[in-house]
Amino acid sequence: MKLPSINKYFFTALVFMFSSELLATAQSDYEKGLSSYKSGDNAAAVIYFESAMKQGMDSVSLKYNLASSYYKVGRYADAKKYFALLSQTDKMRDLAEYHLGVIAIKEKNRSEAQRYFSSVVSSGKDEKLVKLSNKHLVALTIEDDLWKSKLSFNLGYDDNIDSVSEDTVLGTADNFYELAASTNLLIAGERKDGWVADLAFYAIEYSDIDTNDQSVVALGVKRSMKLADWDSSVYLSVADITYGGDDLQTISKLDFMGRKSMSNNERINLRYRLEDIGSDNVLYDYLEGWRQRASVEYLSHSKNSIKQLQYEFELNDRGELITTSGAYDYSPTRHTVRGIYTHAINKQWWLIGDIAYRFSDFEASSTINRDDTQWRFALTSDYRFDPTFKLSAKYQYTDNESTLDQYSYDKSVIKIGLTKQF
Repeated sequence: MKLPSINKYFFTALVFMFSSELLATAQSDYEKGLSSYKSGDNAAAVIYFESAMKQGMDSVSLKYNLASSYYKVGRYADAKKYFALLSQTDKMRDLAEYHLGVIAIKEKNRSEAQRYFSSVVSSGKDEKLVKLSNKHLVALTIEDDLWKSKLSFNLGYDDNIDSVSEDTVLGTADNFYELAASTNLLIAGERKDGWVADLAFYAIEYSDIDTNDQSVVALGVKRSMKLADWDSSVYLSVADITYGGDDLQTISKLDFMGRKSMSNNERINLRYRLEDIGSDNVLYDYLEGWRQRASVEYLSHSKNSIKQLQYEFELNDRGELITTSGAYDYSPTRHTVRGIYTHAINKQWWLIGDIAYRFSDFEASSTINRDDTQWRFALTSDYRFDPTFKLSAKYQYTDNESTLDQYSYDKSVIKIGLTKQF
C-alpha cells in the first residue's frame, strides 16, 4: 500500500530531523571530550568520546583522541586497538605506529617497540616523529648495566665527636676520614623490574680518638616492580656494625618503597622500614630491639631546582640503660619534618640546603622523664666534573635540647671529599 504524498514528505522530514539531532548530540559529546582532554580530565574525555562513537560518529580525529585518552588512563589494550586501526591509513600511519611503540615500552615489549619505531624512521615522512623514534631506539638498545658501583672519600672535622653536653668536660673535637663504597649486581630482569643484589661498606676513623671509630658492612637483595602506577621495591638487608674496634650490632632490615608521579615535575615517595637490632656487645644490650620508620615525601623539580618536603614517624621497642642514678629509656617515639632544596647554578656547581626538626618522646620512668627536640641544618656545595664524578664540601650543625641536661648538646661537622660512580 502506497503512502499518500503528504505522509511521505512528513516521514522524510522526521528521519532528517532525528538524524540531525543525533549528529548534533554526537558532535556535542565530541567537543566536551576535547575540552576534558585539554584540561587533563582524561577519564571524562574517554566517556564523552565513547558516547560520540556509540552515536555514530566515526571520524579519524575521534579515533585518535579516543586512543590517546585510553593511553592517558592506562587502558593500553583499548588504545592499541584504535591506534592499530589508524595505522592502516596512509595519513595517520606514522603517528599511530609511534604511539604503538610508546605503548610497547609501557608493556615492556622491547622487540615490538623497536619494530614500530623502526617503521616510523624508515618512512621518514615526519621529521619530528623520526627524531623522537630514533631517541627511543637508542634508549632501547642500551642494556641495563650489569654492575653499578660508587666510591666516596671525605676528610672532616667534628667539634663534639661524642655528642655530649657542653656543661661537661667530656666534649672532644677531632679530625676524621670517611670511606664509603658500594656495588650492586643486576641478577634478573631489569633494574626497574627485576632483582638486584648489593654489598656496601662504610667506615669513619678519627685521628686521635680510636674509641669512636665505626665501620659497617651490609649485604642486601632488592626486588623492584611496577604496582599499578607506583614504582615499588622491597629490600632485605643484613648489616654488621663495629664501634671502637669491637663488635656492636647486627641489624636485619626490611625496606618497602613506593614512588608515584603526580605530574611531569611532581611525585610522592612512600617508605616503610622495619629493623631488628641485635646486640653483639653486652655493654650496649640496651640498644637491642625493634625500630619502625614510616615516611612520606613530596618532591617537585624544575629545570634548575629540586624541592623536597618529608615527614617521618618512628617507633622503637628497645631496652633501658640502668645506672646508679636511674633507668634511661631508649625506645623513643619520634616525629621528624625535613626540607631539602637543591639548586643548580650551572652544569657544574650545585648548592643543597637541608633543614630538619625532630621531636623525641621517651617513655617516662618513676624518676626520669625525657623529651628531646633537635634542629639540624646542613649546607652542601657540589662541583660536578661530569654526571659521575663530583667534589663536595659540607657544613652541618646540630642542636639537641633535652629535659635531661646530659642529652643536650650542639655540634658542628665540616667535611670535603670526592664521589665517583662507575
